[in-house]
This record gives sequence, C-alpha cells and structure tokens, in this order.
Amino acid sequence: MSEPLDPVAPAARRALSPARLTRVEDAWTDARLVEACLAGQQAAWTALIERYARLIYAIPRRYQATQEDAEDIFQAVCLELHHALPRLRKVESLRSWLITVASHASLDWKQKRTRRGHAVDVEDADPVALSTTDRDVLEEVERDQLVREAVRTLAPRCRELVRILFFEQPPMSYKDVARHFGLAVGSLGFIRGRCLKKLQQALRASGVSGA
Repeated sequence: MSEPLDPVAPAARRALSPARLTRVEDAWTDARLVEACLAGQQAAWTALIERYARLIYAIPRRYQATQEDAEDIFQAVCLELHHALPRLRKVESLRSWLITVASHASLDWKQKRTRRGHAVDVEDADPVALSTTDRDVLEEVERDQLVREAVRTLAPRCRELVRILFFEQPPMSYKDVARHFGLAVGSLGFIRGRCLKKLQQALRASGVSGA
C-alpha cells in the first residue's frame, strides 16, 4: 500500500461502465481483499475500489453534485480509505464506514455550495442531524449496494445472467441473452427463475427487507 493511487480513476471508470471482466478477486471477501491490499497486491486494491465504486459515487450524485464534483468526492473517499486501511479494525463495517465518509464529504460540498464559501469542516458534519431526505438517500444507496453484494454471492452463471438482465445498458433481448449463454430461448425462463430465487435467498440473508 506504499504506492500512490494512480489506478483509482481508471478503476472507477471500469466499475461504473456496464461491461466488466470477472476476476478471481471479485469473489473474495472484504477481509481477504483488505489483507491482500495491505500486502501490496494492486489487483486486490483495484477489486476493492470497483466493488464499492457505485456506492461511493452514488452518494454525491444523489445530493445533486455535478459529475466533476462527484468524481472529486469519489477520489477523496478512495484516498481516505487508502490511508485508513491499516487502522481499520472491523472490516465487516467497511460499507458503513464508506457511506459515512462519502456522506460527510457530500454534505460538506452541499454546505459550501449553499453557503457560498462558508465552509464547514467534514469532521463537524453530524450524521444524526441528517434530514429525513438525507437519510432516505443513504438508505437507498446502501440497499443498492446490498443488492449488488448479494448478486456477487451467486454462482458465476447466475451472477452473469442477473447482471445482463438487470444491470446491462442498453438492455439485451431474451434472444441475445440466450445466445450469449448458448441456450435455447425457451430454457432461459427456467434458469432465470432459479437464479432469481437464489438471489432472493441471498437478499433475505443480508437483511434486505421485502426480498
């Protein structure tokens, strides 16, 4: 982790694009990724950033930050994560930590913008004082991340099928999806149903309400 974070920006672009390559590190737990990051494995750092890129980036965008400002906040959060990793005591709280850091940075940006230069330190931002709208934003972002994490636990074919059916932009036709997997169109519905059932089970296990 002693090298500068030059790969952060390209990692973010890959993570936020529809098409991604599936790597071994994608199936690793956060704890294993963090351990590998601390051992200096750049691939693990890239995988960790890509795993949480949408979560981090979504928070400033939900606060109506411009794309440029959202990218600056994203970079700041990644740099803070890089510095904090050696001191991270509870890896299982990484998602909540990132939400807190990104929301503080976004609130700081919002306050600077609305107060026209009267800056408020990020350390002074109080999560308890969030408005109902702010809390709704964070809950929606966290739910989206939980869904993506649940998808990551699926078997490779189910994970790829769910990604193509629900995350690919523009959406692919059933015929094209079937061709992608080398399946008959008629059999795709059965496999889709089985994969969605497994996804529903994963969502329930992660505590997503309504799953």
